[in-house]
Amino acid sequence: MARLRIRELAEQRGMNITELSRQARIAYTTAHALWHDTPENLNRRVLGRVAQALGVQVRDLFAVEDEGGGAGSS
Repeated sequence: MARLRIRELAEQRGMNITELSRQARIAYTTAHALWHDTPENLNRRVLGRVAQALGVQVRDLFAVEDEGGGAGSS
């Protein structure tokens, strides 16, 4: 399953939610949802702005985590 790494990347750059919303030119509520990995939907334009504000590629905003893969998975 994929998760957003926006908080991690922003904190590495000394940014908080308010600064992220300003730099990315997005609403604070949108930045807050992305920060906490709880967005209702993902918009390519918004993700592009966030990536640009963080100095990364859009693909860098995501981390793929193993879903366990224990017994019985193929």
